[in-house]
Amino acid sequence: MSQWTLVEGDPRRVFTPEVFAALGTAVASVRAAAPAAALELIRQREAMLLGFTAELEAPAWGEVSAEQVASLSAWSSAACFGEADRAALALGEQFAIDVTGVASGPLPAAAAAFGGSVLPLVQGIFLIDIGQRCAKALGRLFDTNVSSADWATPGAEVTIDPDSMAAVSALLRETAKLQTIDPVLRELVRLRGAHHHQCRRCQSVRSVAAIEAGADEELLAATLPGAEHALSERSRTALLLTDAVLLGTVDLSNELVSRVHAELTAAEAVELICYVLRNSANKIAVAFGADAAIVDEGFEYQSIDADGETLTVEAPASL
Repeated sequence: MSQWTLVEGDPRRVFTPEVFAALGTAVASVRAAAPAAALELIRQREAMLLGFTAELEAPAWGEVSAEQVASLSAWSSAACFGEADRAALALGEQFAIDVTGVASGPLPAAAAAFGGSVLPLVQGIFLIDIGQRCAKALGRLFDTNVSSADWATPGAEVTIDPDSMAAVSALLRETAKLQTIDPVLRELVRLRGAHHHQCRRCQSVRSVAAIEAGADEELLAATLPGAEHALSERSRTALLLTDAVLLGTVDLSNELVSRVHAELTAAEAVELICYVLRNSANKIAVAFGADAAIVDEGFEYQSIDADGETLTVEAPASL
């Protein structure tokens, strides 16, 4: 059997089982804390916008009416949606399309509608938005269907953390432990996502591991969209896959799928997509306008310890 052929289900269950388990816990914990009906409306709307048929057929995250499902494309005017519904859907769409417009756009109305539940709501939107994007890409790469029926349906073995942000953070730490992809490629992918999401802090950060592995500012500058032509075929392919996950409707072309299969192993591709999800947690900070850099000039240097914790450290001696 080819490394790219799975009988069924989510490839993360095979290649990154610890991350897959942490994802299930994070989703279950966020769903327990966030307004369920709002999450379900957003989940269905996101799947519609992505043209993600498999997700539209996945189990519901909350109870909504058949009339609301049928009227989702007209949610801003249809009478079956209340003020809170519209606030949630406006927040979900803005988060998915341009997260930089959330804080000054739909966030205040959502905060007024949901009060203290707005934080887990945004966490849920992050998991829906990036979760569906990653699932659709994985399904295309492995020629299978992957939906939240695989990665977000609570099972008896899932433990719910009463602190939903702690559960999301545990997922990020578990992902940070993955080591199949070399640190330079991980840094290129991280910065590409930071540029797309316009996260100020992420763009001001540099990975010590990547620098020590040979990454310099000239190389890292090639992560700017349109500047990747000087990179290797492998690196360009990784950035194109990152772009395909984060932008548009995640419709991977046959050419891109062939390039990924040629330049990355199946394990590397799954790990890369896991990192895309991890890195995209910056959208939560950007949504709240809490993404300011902590340095006034130069860079903040970070390393990841054996437990997956991200630490701010001194600049590498090699600089």
